[in-house]
Amino acid sequence: MMNRRIETRASSLVVQMLVLSAALMAAKSAFAVTSAAVFPTGLTFNAQTSGTISPAQTVTVYNIGSTAITVTGVTSSVSQFVPTGTFPVTIQPAQWSSFSVTFNPNLAKTFSGTLTVTITGFPSQKVTLGGVGTSTTAIASLNTTSLTFASQSFGGASPTQAVTITNTGTTSFKVSAVTLTYPFTQTGFSGVATTIAKGKSLTMQVSFFPTATGVTNGTMSIVYDSLPPAGVSLSGTGETPSSLVITSYRTLPSATQNAAYQGTLTAQGGAPPYIWTLASGSLPSGLSLSSSGTITGSLASTVTTGNYSFTATATDSNLSASSAMLTLPVFAATGAECNNIIFDAADGSGPLVPINDLGTGYYLGVEEGGLYANGINVRPSGHDASGVSIAQSIQPLDSNGNPSPTGKEVFISIGESIAQQPFIEFMTLANTDPSKNPAVVVVNGATGGATASDMAAPKNNFWNVIMNNYLPNAGVTPQQVVVAWVNDVNGGPSGTFPTDMTKLQANMESIAQNLLAKFPNIKLVYFSTINYTGYSNGIKNLSNEPWSYESGFAVKNAIQDQINGNANLNFDPTLGPVMAPWIDWGPYYWANGLMARSDGLEWTCQDLQADGTHPSIPIGRIKVSTQLLNFLKSDDTASIWFLAQ
Repeated sequence: MMNRRIETRASSLVVQMLVLSAALMAAKSAFAVTSAAVFPTGLTFNAQTSGTISPAQTVTVYNIGSTAITVTGVTSSVSQFVPTGTFPVTIQPAQWSSFSVTFNPNLAKTFSGTLTVTITGFPSQKVTLGGVGTSTTAIASLNTTSLTFASQSFGGASPTQAVTITNTGTTSFKVSAVTLTYPFTQTGFSGVATTIAKGKSLTMQVSFFPTATGVTNGTMSIVYDSLPPAGVSLSGTGETPSSLVITSYRTLPSATQNAAYQGTLTAQGGAPPYIWTLASGSLPSGLSLSSSGTITGSLASTVTTGNYSFTATATDSNLSASSAMLTLPVFAATGAECNNIIFDAADGSGPLVPINDLGTGYYLGVEEGGLYANGINVRPSGHDASGVSIAQSIQPLDSNGNPSPTGKEVFISIGESIAQQPFIEFMTLANTDPSKNPAVVVVNGATGGATASDMAAPKNNFWNVIMNNYLPNAGVTPQQVVVAWVNDVNGGPSGTFPTDMTKLQANMESIAQNLLAKFPNIKLVYFSTINYTGYSNGIKNLSNEPWSYESGFAVKNAIQDQINGNANLNFDPTLGPVMAPWIDWGPYYWANGLMARSDGLEWTCQDLQADGTHPSIPIGRIKVSTQLLNFLKSDDTASIWFLAQ
């Protein structure tokens, strides 16, 4: 199964992530709450040597109302974060005013705080702050920056390889968190903050449990309490087994107390069909294993949280058998509607089928499956060749957009909170991956509440936030943006398909055009659609099913318009005016709840927050990040610019 347990963290999550997570969640409705909007609602500073001053970051107060507002002052709750500006300042309608903040750590430790912005006539607004002061006497040395696992058969873990952190400095430091993307795992760091004294080491054993044929790329990210984070690039090759073996990942999709459950066991290498039996142990009360390998039922009210282990046996038609010990974790209810483990199509045809599994079948008799026309999932060769050629032209740019060996290549996210929140985790993973091109600067340009219809409007204020805050705070300019990842919807309840997707498709095409207008050197844009949101149906009205599922067709059809040569999306100057960058699919990671996709991907209730929509912290966010990171490291149009050459 896809994306089982993929993280190991200290009991106290990394403060930078918590600060930014809280801030970006607050941003979701900031524009709607008041005529005075402060962005960003959170600042996270890069690791800064104790006793030095960081580069300044910018906070902006936007007047989105119809009358003037006055900012009377800004105060910081922690002295290490220093705001600088002239107050009071009056801001006219449709205008804004900015002030700067620096991080001046005086100790090697993690700092967090809050800025309070006082605006006459409005409630004060908060900006959360985070940063790590680093030590000059503690030095963390890694024994390797990459691990490669070759030719591992499905159904078993590879031999382990060691990652050792050694303190070669003169003072101690702590390992605060270790995160690995699926399907890599480690032992040696338990999740509790671990001190490494002078001259001492911490060794972790990393293994690879393949679930797909071919190469899977990943990352191991290591976060310290008083040092910059570090990482190890991971790669493994999976191959089909030569004899019968159970290929299910040993930790099954998680179950939720008092909720329905479904899990499918898998085997390969034998002569199907396979007959499944429970060899030893027991499933949580209320669940049963069918002879076809499906675990179904609803957990009894007496089932407590914890890990439930059992041994399952698969027997093929030649009477060969294979057994494996599996673990089914049970977690407490999240507040989401965890019984909505699968969502059915409105015409009674059965469960929604992911677009990449639908093939030449049709959804509601209207839209054919496949990520591209004719039910296929492989990028058309001509479009791929164009993308590769364009990717090869990407080069570092200076602040004015001119080629420079010391320039930057900016990769930016665009969308609302459903993109913004997991991109926080992605940035941590990507920025600690040694295989990433050092010229690539990753910028989170998504903002809570920035719907597709908002971003389709070129003068919408969310674009101002990107230009005034997100890019400058990352030390880059619009002229250096070369690639974008777009993941956006319009939210709310579904309309009538397919007309409810006509507007969204038009929005996606307008966003592509806006990206070229805002970022004149942008070359490539990758689109994704959001995760399964059926757990929100009945409790929230953010982006319910089947809206989230159907949004995949809006993206597919927008991409197909460019492939078909529509003038409004032309990227080839030899064919007329260039109206948009080259666009295509990024990772497509919608799956129908606990009904595993053909590649094993599923979404459990535990993968999402209590609203049943936003990926949970950190598991759901790592799940999205894993998909995006593997895409960027393996796709032929992305690896060219994303990876160090």
